[in-house]
Amino acid sequence: MPLAARDVMTTELITVTPGTPLSEFARICAEDNISGCPVTRADGVLCGIVTKTDLLRRLLDDHPRLGSTREFPVWDEDVRQVGDIMTEVVLTVGPKTPLAEIAERMARDRIHRVVVMDGDKMLGLVTSIDLLAHFPKAG
Repeated sequence: MPLAARDVMTTELITVTPGTPLSEFARICAEDNISGCPVTRADGVLCGIVTKTDLLRRLLDDHPRLGSTREFPVWDEDVRQVGDIMTEVVLTVGPKTPLAEIAERMARDRIHRVVVMDGDKMLGLVTSIDLLAHFPKAG
């Protein structure tokens, strides 16, 4: 039987809300060594996904000359929130979705994580790194 999402997913999820300040999201990424996470409403319902790439895009949009300075921008936390940069359309799969199908969808959509769902319940997260650990060894 081929490996499926449930066999490799991370079940201890770190989530943020749309109202999480971007500076807090940046801190979470750094401290927890993650590159993105699901975004949930206060009631726990999935409403988006946010990544460090989204954060970097926002930084570059706000500060196009960021690459030429050593100064890190200071955000107005009342305005700069995860909800401003998150992707609302989230690729989800079921727990029985084969890894090959997940890999194909990630490659096609150029994404690095999918949320594993059972109906409305979030079960876990599968990242491209999770998949690479299960690819056949060369040679």
